[in-house]
Amino acid sequence: MAVNINGLEAWTQTKETLSENLHSTLELLASAPFSDDPASPYARAQAEQSRLLDAMQRHAVAGIRQIDETIAASGIVAEIGALSKEAKAEADALKNAAKTIDGIAQAVNLVAGVVAKFAALPFI
Repeated sequence: MAVNINGLEAWTQTKETLSENLHSTLELLASAPFSDDPASPYARAQAEQSRLLDAMQRHAVAGIRQIDETIAASGIVAEIGALSKEAKAEADALKNAAKTIDGIAQAVNLVAGVVAKFAALPFI
């Protein structure tokens, strides 16, 4: 069974801490006088902002990889693909047809079915 990364306390704490630190850094940058002196609070805050953004990206990539692995290991991937193609075909047909409430309802039913399948994946 896949691990729900949002259920991991360390994952959530890290995400929240990164966000809080970035917020604090941005507040400092907004109030500190501009300076290109590397030792100035402004230049140091810019360096920390870069470090934080890099850490946030690496954290996000780790989460995306986990999600991709979960989807690939899921038994419903082929079913999602087939439903998605059917929903797209219905939407395309609706674009070129007279719009009726029944046609719209059918298109919405199909795409809602795809969304429901995604919601059934173990990580959501």
